[in-house]
Amino acid sequence: MKSLLTISFYFFLTLTAIADNNQWTSHFQHIADSLIKTSSLADQSQIGIHIYDLTADSTVYAYGKDQMMRPASVLKLLTAASALYHLGGNYQYTTSLYIQGSCREDSVLQGNLYIKAGYDPCFNEEDMKALADSLESRGIKCINGNIYTDLSFKDTLKMGYGWLWNWQKDELPLTPLLYHADDTFMDAFMNELDLRGIIHPIQSVSCVLPTYKDISLLCRRHHCIDEVLLKMLKDSNNQYAESLFYQLASSDRPPYSNYRPSSQFVKDFIQNALGENPDRYDVYDGSGLSVYNCLSPSLIVKLLRYIHLHPALYRHIYPSLPIAGEDGTLSRRMKKAPLYYNVRAKTGTVRRVVTIAGYCTHNQGHQLAFAIFHNGIASSKEVRNWDDVFLETLVNSH
Repeated sequence: MKSLLTISFYFFLTLTAIADNNQWTSHFQHIADSLIKTSSLADQSQIGIHIYDLTADSTVYAYGKDQMMRPASVLKLLTAASALYHLGGNYQYTTSLYIQGSCREDSVLQGNLYIKAGYDPCFNEEDMKALADSLESRGIKCINGNIYTDLSFKDTLKMGYGWLWNWQKDELPLTPLLYHADDTFMDAFMNELDLRGIIHPIQSVSCVLPTYKDISLLCRRHHCIDEVLLKMLKDSNNQYAESLFYQLASSDRPPYSNYRPSSQFVKDFIQNALGENPDRYDVYDGSGLSVYNCLSPSLIVKLLRYIHLHPALYRHIYPSLPIAGEDGTLSRRMKKAPLYYNVRAKTGTVRRVVTIAGYCTHNQGHQLAFAIFHNGIASSKEVRNWDDVFLETLVNSH
């Protein structure tokens, strides 16, 4: 009898929870429909929305969720997840210095230096000093040869495929040899040699690292993937996103490859991890700047659900998301309850496009995943304000 009463009690609690969930979900659906109908956004632009209850494992709200739209920087979520899926959380960026030849007693290197680029946006002054330290440790005071740079990690294009030409003034060049995420590596390297009194050639020469037997590794610098994710997702840094995008195929591409091998790795993730047909979607870069990128809100929500269910991804991505009213691209938005410190989401903005996707918690404790896309808009500020009201309504619904 006691066992039967226990079963009945838990059955009653389950039914009550389902009823409560259905009640607030129905209430929100009614209000959400009203918010869309009473706004001019639906008449003047394209809207796609998908809200999913991770706790109850069910859709809360959907409006045009399967529409194919430009994701802007929300695409960075897909780039991050694809990289963690294929490369793993322990993956490291690498920049290497090689030496060829020998150093004479008069401290002159009779040979060449080779710098192999690894598209590391985190490479900094500490790393640069380490390269110079490795030369001094060999007693080298003069380089009687050439300094070669291996830039074959990616193609020579300075902009991504589908980037608008007039964005060039706003975007840093996409080169695989970076210093503080900028194309100033060789200037900084030459300057570091000058500071140490090391005589060197005034220019470098580009080549693919040869396989000569007398070439040996002198110094290698590493940075972990979390350093990149933090800057890429919190601040929506496009250089960091592109660097991660190209890492995807770093061990499986011929020299000077373009975006296609990396794009295929993202498509593989869409198919094998998310269970979606990759041919429905277009991914041409890692940052979301390309005008040819095309995803749907429902795909992004499926991505957020996958991240939530897989700790190997969640523990890297979730802490890197902007926190409402606190940091990153959400530092000036959602400054008050109930959204403040509740929403963790990736934002996206390019001309006539505003998007946001991430996680929040409902007032009944349910964790939600959401994606809201706007394409063809007139005012970014108006759309962001509308999204904030929409999300506030969502977490406060009862």
